[in-house]
Amino acid sequence: MAESDSRPVKMLRELPRKGQGASRAYTAAAGAGGAGGWEPVRIVASARDLDDPSKYCTKEGERRPTFEGHDGECREDDILTSRKKAELLQTIIPSAIKLHAERLLVRRTESRLIVPRTITQTKCRHFTVPEEHYTDGVPDADAVLYLAAGPSVMFAVPCVTAEEDDRPTVGAMNFYLSGVFHPWFAVRVAAHELAHVLGFTYQQMDAQKMVRTVTAGSYGAKSGLVTSRLTKEKAQEHYNCGSLEGMPLKDEYDELSRLRSHWDRRYAKDELMGPTVATGAGFYTALTMAAFEDMGFFKANFSMAEPMSWGRNAGCDFVEAKECEPDDYTKFPAMFCHENSSDTTLYCTSDRVALGLCSASRSDKCVFINPSPFGSCRNEENTNLHGSRLGAGSWCLDGDSLKVNVERHDPEPGVVAVAAVCAEVVCTRDSVKVRYLGDGDWHDCPEGGFLSPASTSVDFAGGTIKCPKYEEVCTITPSGRSGVKLGSADNDNQGPNNNYGPDGNGGPNKNDGSAVAVHVGALVLAAVAVVVAVATPL
Repeated sequence: MAESDSRPVKMLRELPRKGQGASRAYTAAAGAGGAGGWEPVRIVASARDLDDPSKYCTKEGERRPTFEGHDGECREDDILTSRKKAELLQTIIPSAIKLHAERLLVRRTESRLIVPRTITQTKCRHFTVPEEHYTDGVPDADAVLYLAAGPSVMFAVPCVTAEEDDRPTVGAMNFYLSGVFHPWFAVRVAAHELAHVLGFTYQQMDAQKMVRTVTAGSYGAKSGLVTSRLTKEKAQEHYNCGSLEGMPLKDEYDELSRLRSHWDRRYAKDELMGPTVATGAGFYTALTMAAFEDMGFFKANFSMAEPMSWGRNAGCDFVEAKECEPDDYTKFPAMFCHENSSDTTLYCTSDRVALGLCSASRSDKCVFINPSPFGSCRNEENTNLHGSRLGAGSWCLDGDSLKVNVERHDPEPGVVAVAAVCAEVVCTRDSVKVRYLGDGDWHDCPEGGFLSPASTSVDFAGGTIKCPKYEEVCTITPSGRSGVKLGSADNDNQGPNNNYGPDGNGGPNKNDGSAVAVHVGALVLAAVAVVVAVATPL
């Protein structure tokens, strides 16, 4: 599976040529020579529409293109400030590209990528394509992404495929600024959308004869199952079910009544290609990598697969259920919960990024811990989270009989019982250290162990903090990059191999091998759930 190719992936900025202006393009590339002719995919992002003030919001109330064929009204959170623009172009997009370049390999061609003028007949027609991309072509590129940030929903669309193998080579993405509230989240959302551009769409998989339609749900609705060889094999491994026929796609439809392009959330809530990244971590697992390889024009580097605890080893009982059921919490308590309207206790979400309530989803009736609007461990403005230490490197950790001292206006001091708290986490190569509220020291926190915060912090009155599994807090860094390191001999589906601190840029003895300088700034926008979408190519 081309796993021997461990050369470092570098992020390069394409300098503008004379007369091109200041448009920016980025590419992820590796050194020459790959296993069997397969080399890391080179992705160039062209952002001319971010250099033209008439194409993005500069103030509230003005109207700007949505890149869907009409204009939309700008809100405050739609404004592309210089800080947001720098965050997008210097951190988010390069990091998203790197996630794919580290995992997907292609057979490169020597020639430049020429963008055909027929692109004007697709949804990419609303994006600015530099004239030289039509004439001279784009050098050192296996795929080109046209990027914009209009006041619209976030979407991505593939527009052009290669003649020789039908691999998508040109696409576009509108980055929805209003829905992004942290660089970690933004990177994973961008990587999700970029996956659609690279070919993770129902239409592409159907054309490759990877999908079988099955009847699912209590109303006989039609659903899709990716049954191609490698995807089926990796799904069987993940769920520990040898009779599993394939990986379920989300039962949803677009305007043409065709299945869309996400894994079903019940089975892959925290996966990169789940339907709602806001309620899942976005792990780039072997499931998505296998789907790309089954398309025929990619090879996957499975040593870079990110582990996901959701559904792992859940067995055939879990995957054979076609929809969420009221008693799921009794059979799979690690994933689902029992909804009780009178229970206002905040628990950790499955991705440990936030605290939330046990509630049912309106779309699929699945009951699990949904993040509270003010429950993010990364947002330091969430002052209502008792006992929590908030910050860019904070994660939600479970408690056991945990009690927190709180200040009240009453004469008597108050003590509040909490089920979980946010705490800063630093990952070294093989261990986790935790720093909780009221104590500036780092404490070793081995898996299966616990900490007694009341012994060192006046903010706690009793109880313990449970130490998390290493992979749960070390697979994705706070900046959105992967904690799984390229070329590590012990990486093969064994989890991350990290050294990073609470800012995502390096903890004690940092040695992450990254060639990307990631700036973890405060891209703090509306803390709302974002349902990512893929537009149907025209």
